[in-house]
Amino acid sequence: MNHRLFLGIALAVLSAVSLQAQSVIQLHEEADGRYTMDASVNGVGVRTYYAPENWYASMSTTTYLFLYENGYIAPADVNGMTTTKMPDGSTAKAASFVIRNLKIGRIIVQNLPAFVITKQNVPLIVGNAAFDCFGTVTQEGERLIIDDRFEEDFAKEDDTPEVPFEDPAIALEQTLQKHLEAKEYADAANCFAQLQEMGVLTMYSEYQYAMVLNILHRGDDCIALAQPWLEENRGKSLTLDYWMLDALGDSYARKGDKTNAIRYYEEAVDAYCKIFNTTEKNIRKTKFKDETLGYTLYDLAMQYASSDMGKTRYYCTLAAKSGNASAIAFCKKSGFGF
Repeated sequence: MNHRLFLGIALAVLSAVSLQAQSVIQLHEEADGRYTMDASVNGVGVRTYYAPENWYASMSTTTYLFLYENGYIAPADVNGMTTTKMPDGSTAKAASFVIRNLKIGRIIVQNLPAFVITKQNVPLIVGNAAFDCFGTVTQEGERLIIDDRFEEDFAKEDDTPEVPFEDPAIALEQTLQKHLEAKEYADAANCFAQLQEMGVLTMYSEYQYAMVLNILHRGDDCIALAQPWLEENRGKSLTLDYWMLDALGDSYARKGDKTNAIRYYEEAVDAYCKIFNTTEKNIRKTKFKDETLGYTLYDLAMQYASSDMGKTRYYCTLAAKSGNASAIAFCKKSGFGF
């Protein structure tokens, strides 16, 4: 693990809930036996699971992308790739970043190390290590009790306004991103329609909605829409850049225009890598694994299949290292090592 990440942990602000230098966090038991707690990340409510292990925090790709693209996670918060030990004892490559302000009840943890775990299926997991600067952590049923290790009660009252635990629009946005990552465009279009009814679609999401509709209908309007959008808005949202570029690659691939398909798939790969501050070199070294990126890399490899076997092998290997099942099968069939 990159221990440099933890050197900058600032002393968090503890808002005491009693006169005994003891804080209590209310937990909520789920049907599967796990516990959740009301929390916000940098000012936005995020569904948060409690891990009793010695663990800091980990976030799903979907939640990270939503927070990053909406400005709740800044580029300066991202530290790049690292190796981390998971709560179950296994190790994993993960994108690392810092949560500047994690608010749980009346406790605030500042500059908390966190990791993006691709296969994590819950928005946020916070473990006991997040509360190390306060004192001993004990769970008693649906209560998490933190005993302050310091004799002096230096806590101060937190006047930060409470953030709604789970805003319906945020939850729907997160569901939408999951459908987009899985290329479940019909379900994504349904989410867009609901967001439109709620009146919360931004200019970017309106364009993205139109793109999804065009993908569903396999229309050439996708190209006519995406290219002007990129000329005007490219760079404002790396996530939308990725989806636009990937959709353009798909459109040109369907038209049999390999030159433009390759161009836009390569640009889509570059945009996605920038989101997580990673590179193709890191993917080759298996320091970054992401199935969404794997789809684009495999599509790119197939565009080279009839003209350049070297690049076919290169991109297919990257797709396999990213976890794409079709690429893994193709590499094995073709004798490509990865």
